[in-house]
Amino acid sequence: MVSAAVSTVTLMKALGQPMYELDAATGEVAGTPTEPPTIDLLDIPAKAAAHSFHEFDLSVYHLPSIERGYLADLRAAFADAGVELFQLLIDTGDVDSGDPEERAAGVAHIKRWMDIAVELGARGVRYVPGDGEPTPETIRTSGEAFRELFDYAVNLGLKPATENYRNFNLKADSLLGVLEQSERDYGVIADFGNARGPNKYETLEAIMPRATSIHAWAEVDEKGDLISEDFQRCLTMARDAGFDGPIMLQSGYPVDVFQRTREVWARVDEMRDEVRAVFGDVIKKGA
Repeated sequence: MVSAAVSTVTLMKALGQPMYELDAATGEVAGTPTEPPTIDLLDIPAKAAAHSFHEFDLSVYHLPSIERGYLADLRAAFADAGVELFQLLIDTGDVDSGDPEERAAGVAHIKRWMDIAVELGARGVRYVPGDGEPTPETIRTSGEAFRELFDYAVNLGLKPATENYRNFNLKADSLLGVLEQSERDYGVIADFGNARGPNKYETLEAIMPRATSIHAWAEVDEKGDLISEDFQRCLTMARDAGFDGPIMLQSGYPVDVFQRTREVWARVDEMRDEVRAVFGDVIKKGA
């Protein structure tokens, strides 16, 4: 059933705009918040539940530790709050290289994050080919990598998905081409923000029938007010395509304007109202 949900992207400013990355040499994550955080990641599941959100996406960029004790604590925080970790968003790792060794390294990197997703109790994972240029050859080899990654994820009990995210997957044709080459039944995230530009609606129209979740970004004016016409048009495309899954309420563009003019929970409440205006009673009670 359609539901409204949130993610660490929604709460990135409150987390201090962190950008943690896995260090290949040490096997640990490194990085620090770029501004003072106002909330700890371990406290977020309870905060989400308090605002009637019960599904959540977590970006690897926002995970400050992969120490097993920390992962266990975070998993318990989600369980105690009654919030499902819907997907671990694997934002790093490239499998689109023409170099077999580089591609194998990317596959290994994504598999490592899948192992961490299992420790966190995530339902699924999302990853993309990378930032290379799609060509018939790189679409083919990326599809082969996606086949291997899909099988690894499923064997771990995870549901794999991809997204119109990073350069390789921004165009619907290359995204769908990789999935066709993979010969696997992938989930797809339709991201409104990543589709921005002159072909926004065409991109969303092409991928929406495959969408299993949505990353919902709104356009806002100079006062930070939502531009309902655009946001509801995107949501209506999802509804008319028979979308049935979580809609992750992210933020608005320009991001700094939306963040500056709204407290985070007020922002998501405004966006949730727009979702309800389109999907009405289809949305889960409390979502």
